[in-house]
Amino acid sequence: MSEILSIEKLREMANIVIDIPNFENNGTIKVRVQRPRLMAMASQGKIPNHLMSIAVQMVTGRKNASNKNNEDIIKDASLMLELYCKACLVEPSYEEFKDIMTDDQADAIFSWAMGLNNKLDSFRKNKGNGSSNNNGETLQEKTK
Repeated sequence: MSEILSIEKLREMANIVIDIPNFENNGTIKVRVQRPRLMAMASQGKIPNHLMSIAVQMVTGRKNASNKNNEDIIKDASLMLELYCKACLVEPSYEEFKDIMTDDQADAIFSWAMGLNNKLDSFRKNKGNGSSNNNGETLQEKTK
């Protein structure tokens, strides 16, 4: 049976160090991050309503039909990057880093966070008429 870990040890385990691009994009720097907790942010009202559908799509993989133009889509994507950087950055904090952070650095943090969610893709059922032909229109034949 394992022993109960101290809160200090748990915090150490919850925060990991990742490499993101440096400012010249020719090397890397290290930052300390934590897994994003979007559900906690949503319950506290920290995700703006107009980004909620994007957050749900990111977490669940379900696409939502929308009539947005490219400018709105880019604006929402930018706000989503910011949201993930706020949720993930521990050291430096997002507030300390935001005025000098490059787009590539923000994208690297977002990609790291999304990589956690993308690991679940193999468990999601193939939707539509994909390679499994699982489009829901045909039923399994009766067994004899």
